[in-house]
This record gives sequence, C-alpha cells and structure tokens, in this order.
Amino acid sequence: MFTTGSKLFLGGTVLSLAATLIYGATEGGGPLGTLGLVSVTIVFAFLTGINFWVRDSNVSSMDTAGIESSAAAHAAPGRSMWPLIGGAGAALLPVGLIVGFAITWVALIVLMIATVEWMVQAWSEGASSDPVYNLGIRRRILHPMELPVLGAVGLGLIIFSFSRIMLHVPAAAGAIIFGCIAAGVVLFGSLIATKRTVARSLVVALCTVGGVGVVGAGVASAVAGGRHIAKHEIPSYAEGTCGAETSGESDDKSSRAIAAKSNLAATIILENGKLRADVAGVVGNPEVVTVPRSANSFIRFKNLDHGKFRLVVNLGKEVVDPKAATLTYREVKECTQAVEEGGDQFIILKPVTPSPRDPSAPDQFSFSVPGVDSAVLGIVVP
Repeated sequence: MFTTGSKLFLGGTVLSLAATLIYGATEGGGPLGTLGLVSVTIVFAFLTGINFWVRDSNVSSMDTAGIESSAAAHAAPGRSMWPLIGGAGAALLPVGLIVGFAITWVALIVLMIATVEWMVQAWSEGASSDPVYNLGIRRRILHPMELPVLGAVGLGLIIFSFSRIMLHVPAAAGAIIFGCIAAGVVLFGSLIATKRTVARSLVVALCTVGGVGVVGAGVASAVAGGRHIAKHEIPSYAEGTCGAETSGESDDKSSRAIAAKSNLAATIILENGKLRADVAGVVGNPEVVTVPRSANSFIRFKNLDHGKFRLVVNLGKEVVDPKAATLTYREVKECTQAVEEGGDQFIILKPVTPSPRDPSAPDQFSFSVPGVDSAVLGIVVP
C-alpha cells in the first residue's frame, strides 16, 4: 500500500523519467539537459524510497508512546531572524575581500553573532515543553551580552551621527542646534514626568522616531560631506611661515610664557640684536650650542628685544627621495611662534645628520632670527 507522500514522489519520478526519455529522443540527447533531467529523476526516486520506507512517518493509533514522541506532537520551532542576518554576513564576506578588510571584519562579526544567537535560541526551545521557561533561559544566557553591546552600538551611532551633522552645518549654527536639541530633551522628559501613567509603547515609539531621525540625518550629512574648514596656519618653514613676517594667523595671540620645562638643553636669548645661549652645566655663553644627534633636545627661546620675533633653527639639508635616480635636497628648518618682548617659546630638536666639520663649509647648522641679520648662533651636531 502506497502512502500519500509515496504516491507524490513516485509520480514525480515517473514524470521526470518520461521527460528524460522524450528529451533524449527529440533533442538528440544534449549532454547538459540530459544530465539535469537524469539528476532530477534520481532525486525523486531517492525521496520515493525514503518516504516509502518511513511510511510518511505516520504513527499508528494503537501506539500511544509514538503519538506523544512523534515529531508532529512537538511544537514547531519558533521564528528567527538570525538565519537572515547570518546570510547577510556571509554575503558581505566576499565583498569585503574585494573592497577592504574593514567590511570583512564586519562580516565575520555578524556571522559570529548570528551563529551564537541562533544556536542558543535553538537549544533553549528544546530545553523543556514550556515556551515561557525556554524564553527565560535564553534571556538569562544572552541578555548580559546583548544589552551592553546593543547599548554601546546605539550610543556609538548617535555620537557618530551628531558628529557628521555638526561637521555639515555651518559653525555658527552648531550652538543653536545643540541648544534646540537640549531644550527638546528637557521638554520631553518634563512631559513624561508630569504624567502619572505613560504608555510604554508611546515612549518607545517616540525614542525610536528620534533615534532614527538623528541617524538618518547623520547618514545624509555624511553623504553630503562636511563644510569647508580653512586650514589654520602653524609655524612651518614648508608653509612659508618662518620668515620675518609676524602678522599671520600662526603668530596671532602667541603665548608670552611657557610652562616650566625640565631637562632643557639650552635657552637661546635674543638681546640687543644678538643671540646668546645659556646652556646647563656650561659657564658663560658659548659661541656654539652642541646638540646630540637622533635624540630630542629641548630648546627655550626668550625674546628680550623690543618687537615681535621668532627663532629659526637651520639643520642643513636632507635628501627628498634616496631611491631616485637624481638626488634632490631640501632645507631642514624649524621655527617657533613669534613673541613680543619678554615672551618665551619652546621647540624640540631632533637632528638626524651631523653638522659639517669644516667651519667654512656652506649649510652650517645654526639658530637665527628673521629680520635680525646679526642674530646668528652656531649649532654643532656630533
């Protein structure tokens, strides 16, 4: 006696076999089509045999134990979103291998989370016959991990979205936007506090709408790009701000004093149009300052002349590209901010090449002050 399932699969087997024979007779037996139809016939025949052997897994009405232990007597597995999330992670994995390793790491993390969540959910559903108890087991296992991670991810999204929004809007509008948001949060909290009973669904809905709105605005701002931010000048020889000109932005409101610095290699003082050095452990004012090579040397510049001046350090020249066929050189110079009379500035030197041994050779290492030709002091790097 054939069961219902056996009849279904047997009919599929007969139809696929007939289709194979007809295709082979009319189409000349193409290899691809014939192979596909033969495979379908074999699969249907295999399913027919299995279903005929298990008799549709029917349980006799006289078998009371089988009625209680059969698969049909068990509750169906609960719905789960983790297979979908795991599939998305698996799809992102090859994309990350092509685009960048950041996406690959995200895909691996998504796959790991989906696997753990799905395994724990499947295990908890079979822990007992009580669905409420099974749900409680899952919560006790996963909530200590889920809630902190979800909170950190949500907070990170909010912070990132705010940063994109603030970088997109004009600088003057940033304070206004923050003020409006703060006022909205205070108003929202006050309205909830004044109500004795507030539906949880209403609070969740309002928070969800607000969070989605902030994240959406952040994504839109990130896509649109940030506002133009002008580059601020710094004392740099490469940018042309180490000269005698002191009216630039890099020298505007420069500090007139510095914090107490320990382990100063020397204090370079501009006085009466000349530079002199006060070196720790050296009596008097040496004509040259010895600076160690490949080590940080802390130098303090003090301006005692009337006017605004800066200290420039000339450390010779260096090769731009050692591997180039034709070597080119560039000057190695550093400078401080310009300070008024009585002001101090601090600079850290780390020369990587020794100074020329011949005093008459060009490109000598030196301290100098732009605009004051007499203010020059030599540097020796062993």
